[in-house]
Amino acid sequence: MKTIVRQHFETEIRQARAAIGTENFADAWTALQRAHILGQADPLPHAIAHWEMLKLAWKQRDVKEIAGQIIPTVLAIPLTLLFGRKRYLRDGRVNISDSERMSIPNDLLQILEQ
Repeated sequence: MKTIVRQHFETEIRQARAAIGTENFADAWTALQRAHILGQADPLPHAIAHWEMLKLAWKQRDVKEIAGQIIPTVLAIPLTLLFGRKRYLRDGRVNISDSERMSIPNDLLQILEQ
């Protein structure tokens, strides 16, 4: 992972944790989704993003999100090693089908293209 991407990934994770601390769950999800997009092509950051999403879903008692995050959290590292750069960028939530393409915020695309 490029240094600039890692820095932005870590910033998004910190923002998510801070938002969770103040129970601002909407902002926490946004930051975690952004972190997922940034970390999706790298095994460990990808797993961290899913782990943080699973913890947030648990805190909110969101059964659908919990169920949807368990397998991606466990398989993030091996699947990223196998398919990491070949997959479409995704935000990591379970509310969108894996076959759907998503629009990625321009600021994240610029970071990823550096």
